Amino acid sequence: MIIWAGMGILVPLITIVGIVIGVLLGSAVGCTEIGPGIGLVIGAFLNWLLWQKVYSKKPKVLIDPETGQQVLLAPKHSLFFIPVRAWTWIIAILSLPMIAGGLIAAKESARISRIPGFTGFEAANKRVASSGSGVTFGNSVKANQAAKLFSDTMKTSTKAMFTGGSEANLLTGGDFLTFCQDGGDTIVMLCHVPSLRSYKSAETRNALTNIAWAAAAEAVKPLDPEGEKSLMVGLRGIGSYQIILRRDAGAEAPEIDTDAADEAVFYPAFVTTGDAGRR
Repeated sequence: MIIWAGMGILVPLITIVGIVIGVLLGSAVGCTEIGPGIGLVIGAFLNWLLWQKVYSKKPKVLIDPETGQQVLLAPKHSLFFIPVRAWTWIIAILSLPMIAGGLIAAKESARISRIPGFTGFEAANKRVASSGSGVTFGNSVKANQAAKLFSDTMKTSTKAMFTGGSEANLLTGGDFLTFCQDGGDTIVMLCHVPSLRSYKSAETRNALTNIAWAAAAEAVKPLDPEGEKSLMVGLRGIGSYQIILRRDAGAEAPEIDTDAADEAVFYPAFVTTGDAGRR
């Protein structure tokens, strides 16, 4: 519940405007991490400008006709009982830890971006984030065909085995968005599972895992007819990968990671010639 007096309600509105501007500026300069912090600085400055103008107006003077005493009539503006003038400094102070945190995050992002294979993985991961640019992708014609077979199999099998879920999922449209990367000695299948959060019980997760592995093993046969390559399958929802399946070349059963899925395990398969010399 927001409590304000006078035009105090403008303080959060101005702050939001500042944050939006800051985020846009951060995106424009390629450093989104510091955008919110810069936005608070902008919000504080806009707040200061507004209230400088408001308080520059002279208060009205009323004269009591009986006593002739003068009374100054000046409206009070506050938010949560704090004068709006003070909010300028509060917002500015709050921006300091956000900027510091943003700089630390930006430094970490820069470090990660130099890891060989990261750029290629991120590009592939963005392709399966939403269905705006298609459903299946691959780094070669055969890889794309493998992705399509995997996606179709997943959609058909899960529809037959599970009930519920959203056929009109906003990000996926109900399709299993898939990218297949044939990385030479490793094949990676990245898949965005519609409504993955709905697979809550261990039983349904295990069933989904088994379906995904069988579908991937079948789909990649044209890429690896002799079974000499390692195979990895990553299942993600709206955010990060929640299930990662891995099988080394020659192994029969996959390793399953459903607790702290680390996307970095995919990077080596996405290393390009240009990445080889990066550190």
